[in-house]
Amino acid sequence: MNDNNTYKVNGEIKLEKVSHINTNINNSKQSVPTFDVNMRVDNHTRNAVLALARATADKRTASEMVSILVESFLDNMTPSKLKIYQDFLDVLEKKDRLGYKLKNK
Repeated sequence: MNDNNTYKVNGEIKLEKVSHINTNINNSKQSVPTFDVNMRVDNHTRNAVLALARATADKRTASEMVSILVESFLDNMTPSKLKIYQDFLDVLEKKDRLGYKLKNK
């Protein structure tokens, strides 16, 4: 379901934008730098994600599993909530672009 237009956050999470989001909402044409980050979750959440990842036939990584979970959650959101999500995502991606530019001058 994913296409070539993806956002990736490496480390514990890799979030790939799903195709229906790209076609309906995404207006950003700028590429977003990819760099390693950490996300704090409790041990039970980590264990659940790792168990889901390992239980699949494809033996997915935790990052891939989180992407699938996000995609599934987004599939059930209303268009107005998807718009709000996209606005927040765009702000966070813009922050990443600006921070990356400042660090790599």
